[in-house]
Amino acid sequence: MLRAALWALAAAHVAEALVVRRRANSIEPLGHSLGETPAPSGVAVVARAGTTVDPATRAAAAADMAAGGTLALDLVPGDLPAERAYRLLRRVTPARLAADPLATPGGAHEVLVLTGSLAERMAPVEAVVADRGALARLTMRAQRYAPAATAVRLAPGLRAAPQGPKDRWRELEELTALARPLYALAPLLLGLRAAHLAALVAGPALAPVAGTAALVTWSAQPLVALGRRRPPPDVVPASMARVPAAVADLVRTARAGVEAVGEAGERAIRPPPPEAGFEARRDTCPWCGGGDLAARLDTVDLFQFKPGRFHLDECRACGHIFQNPRLSPAGLAYYYAEFYDGAAENLTEASFAAMGRIYRRRVEVISRHCRPKACLDVGTGHGHFCLVARGRWPDATFDGLDLSDSVHEAARRGWIDTAHQGAFPDLADGLPRSYDVVAMHHYLEHTREPRRELAAAAKVLEPGGHLVIEVPDPASPWARRLGRYWYSWFQPQHQHFVPCENLVAALEDVGLEVREVERGPANQGGDLFTAVVLLMQRVAPSPHAPWRPPPTRGDRARRLAALALAVPALAVAAVPDLILDVALRRGLARGPGNAYRVVARRS
Repeated sequence: MLRAALWALAAAHVAEALVVRRRANSIEPLGHSLGETPAPSGVAVVARAGTTVDPATRAAAAADMAAGGTLALDLVPGDLPAERAYRLLRRVTPARLAADPLATPGGAHEVLVLTGSLAERMAPVEAVVADRGALARLTMRAQRYAPAATAVRLAPGLRAAPQGPKDRWRELEELTALARPLYALAPLLLGLRAAHLAALVAGPALAPVAGTAALVTWSAQPLVALGRRRPPPDVVPASMARVPAAVADLVRTARAGVEAVGEAGERAIRPPPPEAGFEARRDTCPWCGGGDLAARLDTVDLFQFKPGRFHLDECRACGHIFQNPRLSPAGLAYYYAEFYDGAAENLTEASFAAMGRIYRRRVEVISRHCRPKACLDVGTGHGHFCLVARGRWPDATFDGLDLSDSVHEAARRGWIDTAHQGAFPDLADGLPRSYDVVAMHHYLEHTREPRRELAAAAKVLEPGGHLVIEVPDPASPWARRLGRYWYSWFQPQHQHFVPCENLVAALEDVGLEVREVERGPANQGGDLFTAVVLLMQRVAPSPHAPWRPPPTRGDRARRLAALALAVPALAVAAVPDLILDVALRRGLARGPGNAYRVVARRS
């Protein structure tokens, strides 16, 4: 078993090096496509303190942007050390930056060049930043403000600034900021790196041939990937001394991380829930008015760890499931706070950005019924769906509506044309236009009165226009099998779970004709995988969650043990999730998935 694992590790090292080599060969130097294009002057150059960008590099970058139509260039110094270059290309696929509007992998974090118009939209943008953490954050922000219009270029005349342990820690923190403050991936990544190095060092002693193969293939990665075309000056010594250099880097970075945590001091504990956080419990179903209710679920906040308990009832007459007692407006505000914006905004946005395949499926569903001219995305968040849909219909108007401030950020990025903030039923009468498509993707379950939302959609739809709704499917077998760990329960934000038959009837009640219903193909997958994550969070909550007391040493030890057990469990859970998702989407498996989709038309 050990020999097989080490041989597999060696094979993975070779495969990764070949992928990185292909990416390295795709990075062009500045000036490769200039032709006769004059160099414009209206660019903003952002660099770390102490880095000098010579006039020739600045002019070449500006001309390159004008010739290629890019809005932001990430410059890779010609003398960037081999290990840093390799880490860069493990993260960044240059071709994907030009093709995938959702890609925000960061860059080399040495020098970033922006067009004047982009810098103005992102304002304020400082010409000099304090460290690579700040430059990493700015680079990812530029990639969001210029989707599919950013590129990586080699700058032969640019010299790399040194990277100390604090720089390395800050960069690592920003690159994993998608999971802060709840999950803090930087220490976990360092732990995985330590385990990998330990396997490489001990491998030759435990299994001489296989262990040596794993050690040699990993050491040779920089030389294999970077040694052919424009190699870094230190590529040969970096490969020969890679293991001791990596151990030293790991120790220094970990020490810098401990110091940074110590310097941060005690975090502020968030306030408790409001006293009037819940409304009175009701005895009848909010959907059909029936009085035969059964308890369905009791749970807690498994996502942000905010205090409170939440109860769901099910109506035996119509099958509707609802939060009872439901949160008051003040309670909703408390539990929504710092989720879609604020402290957890990076995590939420990164989760949405990883759903490119799902957004493309939604676009395909709409394309089967119409070609939108004006689309309203209700519950748009940062506008990820609109960004992907605009790639299919570039001449259409995409407006976004949301309760969160994120809708204005979507407009600043240019992902939507007009931002509307507020409750949809309250805003419907005052919207400046009608729409031939209204999209409600995983929105309806968040609302307090779903029927009012459907009436508002019917009101703003043009005759012949289409309403597309996607919601969790309470008929999913996982809803009972996984109990509170079925992620689609998503308490306390999800207020209502409408059975598919009920939603179809309600759409007909507001004058819409149902044209298509999808059960299995709307499945989002990930039920078992996410259940493992939520169980781990319940057993050993993250010590970084700001709504929990400061962690003790016991809390940290329990968290490390839970992480160690969760990694293999997650790997196992991902396999049936993937198989079931493929089977449901291709019609090879019976039964509903974890979501369903309905398309209705206004006559």
